[in-house]
Amino acid sequence: MKNFLKNFYQNNFTYKGKEKLSKLTIFFIIVLNVIIYYVLHLGIDFQTKVLNSPSVTFPYKCRDVINSKYLDDFNQYFYSNDDYNYYDEDSKYQDIKNKQIDLRCEDIFTKLEFIKNEHDIKRLKNDLKIVLNNETKINNEIYYIKENYNTVLFEKMSSQKNEQSIIKDNLNNQNIKEKYDAYLTQLEEIKKNKEDLYKEFKESKSVQKLIEYVNNNKDEINDSVKEFTKSYYFKIELITLLFLFPLVILFFYLMKRYLKKEKYILYIIFKNILFVALIPTTISVLSLINQFLPKIFIEKLLMFFYSIEIPFVVYYFVVIVFIIIFTILIIKIQKRFKENSEKLKNNKITIIDSYNKSCCNNCGNKVDFNTMNYCPCCKNQLKIECNNCHEMTIKELDYCFKCGSEI
Repeated sequence: MKNFLKNFYQNNFTYKGKEKLSKLTIFFIIVLNVIIYYVLHLGIDFQTKVLNSPSVTFPYKCRDVINSKYLDDFNQYFYSNDDYNYYDEDSKYQDIKNKQIDLRCEDIFTKLEFIKNEHDIKRLKNDLKIVLNNETKINNEIYYIKENYNTVLFEKMSSQKNEQSIIKDNLNNQNIKEKYDAYLTQLEEIKKNKEDLYKEFKESKSVQKLIEYVNNNKDEINDSVKEFTKSYYFKIELITLLFLFPLVILFFYLMKRYLKKEKYILYIIFKNILFVALIPTTISVLSLINQFLPKIFIEKLLMFFYSIEIPFVVYYFVVIVFIIIFTILIIKIQKRFKENSEKLKNNKITIIDSYNKSCCNNCGNKVDFNTMNYCPCCKNQLKIECNNCHEMTIKELDYCFKCGSEI
C-alpha cells in the first residue's frame, strides 16, 4: 500500500524538469486559488441551502418551549415575543419553510396562540412590574426601620420626648411598632397579589393544556430532533461530495495530461486548483467518517477520566496524541526531503547547475573548479583524471573539458 501511494504520487504529482516560476506568476496562482476556493464555497452553500434544515422543521422557539422548565411563567419570552428567531420572515422561501414545520411544533404554536388569546400577557407583565416595585419600596422601608432600631432609636429614646421625631417619617417611640406592623401587612398583601398573578396564569385552561402536551411529547420530539439533525448533516456532506467529486476528477485529469505533455505552467495551475478542491472534499469525507465513529466509546473514555476526578488528564491525552501524530508526520516529511536532496546531488542537472554557479553540489559552498580538486568545506571531490588525456576534468560530467573524450 505504501509503495502504491508512493508510486502514485511520483507518477502524478512530480515534475522532472527544472523550470522555475516568477514571483508574479506565483502571486497570480495564489490569487486564483483563493478565488476558486471562494467560488467552491458559494457553490456548496447554494447546493445545501435547498435542504430542509433542523431549524426549519423544528424551529428554535418550538425546541425552547419543549425544554423549558417554566412553562407556567408568563415572563418566558415565547409568550410575549413573536419575532424570536423563527427564520427570516422576508425570505422568498418562507411559504415553503412554513409547510416543512413538524406538526407537533405546529400544535405547540397553536396552543401558544390560545394562551395569548386567553391572557393579556402585556398586562400581566405590567401588573407584575408594579407589584415588584411596591415590594421593593416596602422592603426598603422595613430595612430602614430594622437598621435604625438598634442604633438611632435606642440611643435617642431615653433623651427624646415622646412626640419628637427620632428618624424620618415622624417615627418615634410610640408609633414605630405600628408603622413596622403596617409595612409587614402591606408586604403580605403584595406577596399575595404576586402569587395571584402567577396563579391566574398557571391554573388557566390553555396553559395547563400546553404543559400537558409538552410533558407527553417532550422526549419524542427531542429524539426526532437528534435523528433529523444527524441525517441532515449526513445529507449536507453527501451533496457536498457529489458537487466536488466531478471537479476533483476533472482537475486531476487536466493536471496529469499537462504533466505528460510537460507543459509546466498548466500543470502547476491545475495541480494547485486540485489541492484547493481537495480541501473541502477532505473535510466532507472526514465529517462523514465522524458520523459513523463509535461516539459512545469515546464519551465513556472521556467520562472515565472525569470520574477519577482528574479531568486535566483528558487534555494531557489529547496533547500527547497530537504530538505523536505530527511528530511521525514531520519525521516522514524530513526523511523524504533528505532522500530527495541526496538524489538531487547526483542528478546531472544539479551537477551542471552547480558547475555553472561555481558551487559544490554537495554542500553548496562557493568553489573554483579551475584551481580546486576538492571542496574545502565537505571534502567533496570536484575533479577526476581523464582516462584519455590524463588531465583533471570535472567529476560526474559526461565529457572531459580538455580533450572532449567521454568520461
